[in-house]
Amino acid sequence: MKLFNNLDTIIRMIAPKVITILINAIRGGSRVILRSTVQLLRANMLTRIISCLTILLMDIIDLSRKRISKIQFARNIVLSGLLILFGTLGWNIGARWIAIEILGGLIGAAVMGMASNSLFDRLISKFIKSDKQCMLQIVNDCLADCEEKERAAIIKQITPAQLKKMYASADKEQFAYEMIKDCQRKF
Repeated sequence: MKLFNNLDTIIRMIAPKVITILINAIRGGSRVILRSTVQLLRANMLTRIISCLTILLMDIIDLSRKRISKIQFARNIVLSGLLILFGTLGWNIGARWIAIEILGGLIGAAVMGMASNSLFDRLISKFIKSDKQCMLQIVNDCLADCEEKERAAIIKQITPAQLKKMYASADKEQFAYEMIKDCQRKF
């Protein structure tokens, strides 16, 4: 299992903290950033709301461009909430247990955020497939005649951004065949 399986997960984990820093920098100036980094990274009610709205905006853009389904949109909303909730919880736990508060907070937030992401994906995937899983199933169907090694190599090359474009495509199977051809040329 990869710790960070795509750029979206990383953005969802980092965006709330970056927004918090930017808001506080605007409010207090550069000295505040250096003097109170720990407070800037901790989430309060205002920064949690702004963080959720920021992440929600990215998903609304993807939904409006038909790059994700409504089910994926709902999954992303729940995932964003979990990342913020468990990231904040992890920050507070890590900051108390490790002597260097900032380092402890970052470690705690990363561990708890990734753990909640992984647990959520495992639980919900038993009932509802993600857009990524659906698109990879189409790719696998298109690769039915390929050897297992070649199939694995091709799937490894496919990025989440390509899968989003595939989802938005009117003919997903044709898109998958074209994507496979591009991957085979790289061998």
